[in-house]
Amino acid sequence: MYMKNDLKTLCATFLVSLLCVLLPLSNSEAKEKRPLFFYIFMHEDIPAAERTNIRADYFSWMIKDLESFTGRRVYLEIIENHPTLKGFSYKTLDLNKGHEEWTRFVDRYMEEKNLPRNQTSKYLLLTRHKINADTYGYTSIGYYTAVASIQTYTAAAHEIGHMLGGDHEHSEILFRNGWWCETNITPSREPIRANCYIYSDKNKQVITRHLDNYP
Repeated sequence: MYMKNDLKTLCATFLVSLLCVLLPLSNSEAKEKRPLFFYIFMHEDIPAAERTNIRADYFSWMIKDLESFTGRRVYLEIIENHPTLKGFSYKTLDLNKGHEEWTRFVDRYMEEKNLPRNQTSKYLLLTRHKINADTYGYTSIGYYTAVASIQTYTAAAHEIGHMLGGDHEHSEILFRNGWWCETNITPSREPIRANCYIYSDKNKQVITRHLDNYP
């Protein structure tokens, strides 16, 4: 009789322990959010010497910031020598026309690679020079294609922020480490100010709400 009771107790203990292990796993799986995928095409006008630290200088800090407040993994693929996209003629005064043309190039690439069009996959052309005298990059809010120059370290993060729903009106000028700095989606770059290398708190909220529509 004691052996039967001991066996029942052992089984009950085992089941409780198993539930304690499985329930957190099921909860974490239920809360797992769709990752963000960024495809970065390098324009052929970026020389080899300036490509060495592209990931660290322009993207690693942005990925760290995005992952910290979206709760999503961010995957970045740098594509250096695509035969068609690397030579795209990006300089223009007509940003709408330029954006339409770049989008057509990306659409063909997506068809070739059988890639999905969704709100968690973004395609950006990284260029050496500005688009024109006044423009470091362009896209549309919530869109999936963009162009950005390496002439400022935050141009790519600026355009990616727009593609994720962020807006100029929610940017901030912050005082950090003894000087003023601009958050990533500040509308105009002032050389006297430093880069904050983060999205503003308001844009973090806006981006998070935007992505909540695509769990």
